[in-house]
Amino acid sequence: MKNISKIFLFLLVVSFSISQEKQQTTILDELGLFSQEKRVQNVVQPTGVPLESTINPEKYYVGPSDLIAVNIWMSPPMNFSLNVTPEGTLIIPTIGEVMISDLTLAQAKVKILNEARKKYLSAEITVTLIKPRPIIVTVTGNVLNAGLYTLSSVDRTTKAIEEANKPSRLQTQGDLSDVIYWMSLRNIVLKHREGSQDRVDIIKFLATKEDKWNPYLREGDVVIVPRKNPTKNVIGIYGEINAPGRYEYADGDSLLDAIKIGMGFTRLALSDSIEFSRQNVSGTALSTTIINIDDVIANKQPNFPLEPGDRIVVKAKTELREHYRVTIVGEVLYPGTYPITKNRTKLSEVIRQAGGFTEFAAFKSASLNRRSIQTKEVEIERLLSARGGVSLEDSLDYFLETELRLRKEIVNVDFEKLFIDADSSQDIILQDEDYIVVPSIKKTIYVFGQVVTPGHVPFIQDMSSEYYITKAGGFTDRARKGDMKIIKSKTKQWLDPDETTIEDGDYIWVPKDPDRPFAYYMTIASQAASVLSVVIGIAVVIVQVTKP
Repeated sequence: MKNISKIFLFLLVVSFSISQEKQQTTILDELGLFSQEKRVQNVVQPTGVPLESTINPEKYYVGPSDLIAVNIWMSPPMNFSLNVTPEGTLIIPTIGEVMISDLTLAQAKVKILNEARKKYLSAEITVTLIKPRPIIVTVTGNVLNAGLYTLSSVDRTTKAIEEANKPSRLQTQGDLSDVIYWMSLRNIVLKHREGSQDRVDIIKFLATKEDKWNPYLREGDVVIVPRKNPTKNVIGIYGEINAPGRYEYADGDSLLDAIKIGMGFTRLALSDSIEFSRQNVSGTALSTTIINIDDVIANKQPNFPLEPGDRIVVKAKTELREHYRVTIVGEVLYPGTYPITKNRTKLSEVIRQAGGFTEFAAFKSASLNRRSIQTKEVEIERLLSARGGVSLEDSLDYFLETELRLRKEIVNVDFEKLFIDADSSQDIILQDEDYIVVPSIKKTIYVFGQVVTPGHVPFIQDMSSEYYITKAGGFTDRARKGDMKIIKSKTKQWLDPDETTIEDGDYIWVPKDPDRPFAYYMTIASQAASVLSVVIGIAVVIVQVTKP
């Protein structure tokens, strides 16, 4: 009986302990706190907040809703994931409330550790930012949509401006373009709620990656984007610089700042002879100075401040090596692109590099094409060509020929004379981007148009057009025989049969007698009758005048 009483008492104690543990767990659940064993399954994982790098505790300011982990490494360890309260405090179980608002993360860690060590003297304690908080900032000034925006505490000022420049459903890309044209990128003002403010310089931030030019945002910040003057308040950086152009001027800009804004020198830059120009206040005179930037970097020359309107020109070293090349396709052993030397490499040299011609090369049809006008200059060249005094009758042909010239100029070279007859006068000097085409021998003449069986007819030397028309089944009933043309395979020139000798690969075109309505013939007859009546009338007058 005594043993049974002991067992009952033991079960009662265990039941009470379990009840107490469940009650404690429930309380901890309500507080968002768990023991290490339970926290393994319920730890709050950080969300996927985009970060450009790890957070710097010395620069990140703690604020309400930041999620911070406090870990006390003892036996058993205690791990707490805690939100900073709206009042800016962190309530740590077993330790108490710690005010950390407006402190940097590094300062907050020190304060939390000091408070925790008052109770846990020998335990190792760590404090970690788990999830950055959301914040609300104001964007105003020269942006597309001024207003309040919800961002993250790891977002920079540029993110707020980006959000304010997203077009709404009723706005267009043109609206945004107008805003961006007038939007300052270097004199943006960032006001903090305690009254301090910073100047944001996006251009300089991109050049230097210094945080002070594009600071992280905090709740209550106000971003003010002013308008810029795109013509007067500017500086120019040109020449052998990685990002040449005209940039907005900002107070405090120096010569070295301008070089940084231009993203540094290119490989060909002459750093010892940079040309610096400055206008007088009235804009009537320009002074120019040659500067050795290496001396400025070494403090041998002053890194002087810039003024609006200043211009910097970085000259280039002489470099004659360029990517000159030509392309050869068709009947050569090794078609492809080959390097050449400017104004030195001849056609025969490139053909030799390509392994020479195959046995199927058609020398008479081979061509060399050149494009003297660059693609970006075609439109202005087309407009300039239209200024000529071309007659109305010739305008259509002129514009057609001009368009062909702009797209592909033909270089007059006779491959047969050069490579068979060894006529060196045909061995021309190649230019960059020349295009050599060596077609295959066709051994046929293509007859098409108004013939019975259009198609390829085997080529026979010195045969006339009539022979090939016969081989193609002869003319159809609708053929306009008198207007038959020979189209040369190389030049695509249209010639009458008696103006040329038919060669391998040429084309014979037989046009169609046009279908015309009956009214057309009545009109012709009427016009002929009118002319005839006029002639008869004139003849009658002459007879009467000459009658004795």
